[in-house]
Amino acid sequence: MWILSADVGGTKLALAISKQEQPETLIHELEIPSPQQSEALFEAMINGFTKLMQGHAGEVVKVAVGLPGILNLQQGTVVYQQNLPWRDFPLVARLQEVYPNAVIKMETDMMTAANGEYKIRKFEQETLIYLTISTGIACCSIHEGQFLRGAGIPGEVGFSLTSTGAFFEDVCAGPGLTKWLQEKTNRPDTLKQFFTAYYEQDEVLVPLIKQWQKEVAYKIHSFILLLDPHVVVLGGGVMNHHPQMVSEIAQKVDDCFTLPFFEHKKGRVQASMNKGHAGLIGAALL
Repeated sequence: MWILSADVGGTKLALAISKQEQPETLIHELEIPSPQQSEALFEAMINGFTKLMQGHAGEVVKVAVGLPGILNLQQGTVVYQQNLPWRDFPLVARLQEVYPNAVIKMETDMMTAANGEYKIRKFEQETLIYLTISTGIACCSIHEGQFLRGAGIPGEVGFSLTSTGAFFEDVCAGPGLTKWLQEKTNRPDTLKQFFTAYYEQDEVLVPLIKQWQKEVAYKIHSFILLLDPHVVVLGGGVMNHHPQMVSEIAQKVDDCFTLPFFEHKKGRVQASMNKGHAGLIGAALL
């Protein structure tokens, strides 16, 4: 019995296969470029799943997909995606045609990533916030095993404001941070090069990166005060590739809790356990 999972991104389509009795263990994975035509994207997913199933006898019992954009979960349709071609695309129905005996699951990519972090920790009653800092910034909250969906589109914290009045995402996500550092230093470096210089105690980079860390830490501090989660997970490409940044941001969050009766709120920030596999593992665990 097999589970097929997909993490659909604007540039790449990540696919995986796992066993029903051990969904968190991805046996095989496949990455392919995301086609920019509607039917081609769907066909690429099915062809990828078919390739993953080669040599694996047995039935597909679940197909689970994490996607960016606006979804209608009740109807099983992908309503709109900024960097992908599906518009009112009946994904669940189309997958059901291909896998008539499987349970079809569809969820936002943030929800799937958070789900993987929640369940890999064996949480059941706890509250967890998953914050991704990558090309963009967004978050997801899970309380007692249930996603907090609000009025429909929660977690868009990338559009909250920073101390400068700019959107959080525009200055603290990967591209925004890179642009800001290039402007401040008059250097054309990549973000990886800037971080490397910071690790080497570059006197220009250290105060700038510390300022960025503080902006992120202040956001997380407010999240902890609002929901009092057991864990805040920092994921996404920027965080997954730079564990030192996670550690230093976590320390800055702890430093915000200066009042003695908030001492118990320290130590809440953790690195992602699933790293770049968060979406695929979380989808398989839906």
